[in-house]
Amino acid sequence: MPQEPVEAPSNEAAIKRNPHADFGAVERSRPLFDHDTQLTFTKTPNPNWQAGGGASNEEWKKHQFVTIDPYEEGREPWLNYKLLTSATVPRPIALASTVSPDGKTANLAPFSFWQCAAVDPPMYSISFTSRTANDTLTNLLATKEMCISMTTESVVEAANFASVNSPRHISEWPLSGLTQKPSDLVKPAHVAESPYSVECKLHSVQDFHSKADPSVRTSTMVIVEVIRFHIWNDAIGPDRATADVTKLHPVFRAGGIMYGSCPTMFELPRPEAFGQLREDEKIKDLI
Repeated sequence: MPQEPVEAPSNEAAIKRNPHADFGAVERSRPLFDHDTQLTFTKTPNPNWQAGGGASNEEWKKHQFVTIDPYEEGREPWLNYKLLTSATVPRPIALASTVSPDGKTANLAPFSFWQCAAVDPPMYSISFTSRTANDTLTNLLATKEMCISMTTESVVEAANFASVNSPRHISEWPLSGLTQKPSDLVKPAHVAESPYSVECKLHSVQDFHSKADPSVRTSTMVIVEVIRFHIWNDAIGPDRATADVTKLHPVFRAGGIMYGSCPTMFELPRPEAFGQLREDEKIKDLI
């Protein structure tokens, strides 16, 4: 009788995400997280900006560029991964839940390679960047169903622990301590502690292959269609369309093991209709 694997494959040794030899010591040296911090709205960085004004300061003139060929000799794909993830910030974190094809194992895992993809129908994209299909992708391709829940300040540690490379037959839900809330239209549950979750059906799949060896699949992007929204009733306006970010407390992913919250925001209206703007003498000089 074959034995169940002890753990799933992991790329952590190659990526070397954690830069600290003793993270516990580093963590103990830092101040406590301030749970009382309220989201603050400020002015924009340059409230007096005018059309044609460019950057708000000349800091950019002090810097030189390094140009990198992603396929240069000796450059491993993980170096591109580390550059992409540390420079493409902030990235929201999806807590993706799926169920195994046999219905026996409920999977939960965090992903920061996700984003809005369309609005009619409402779609999200989510990418899987490992050569071997992980549990989430395997389950999604087989069942065509998943839920996505927002990662917030109150669940970020649990979400991070759900990234553990447990084998396929072990669920991350009890390991994370998060609560499964039954969904309306799909089998996967969504995270009860999250203020915003969506139920999704698989729409389409796009595989990507290595430039060095096109026979090797290196990542997969999926598009999922939202068929149900779930949001706290005090976190959405009367229009049932605008979420209140001050109630959501989202966190974002940066590079390595860095995460962040959003304590400061500003508002910036879109420009007026160009048909009106073009009558302004300053705009005429620019066109």
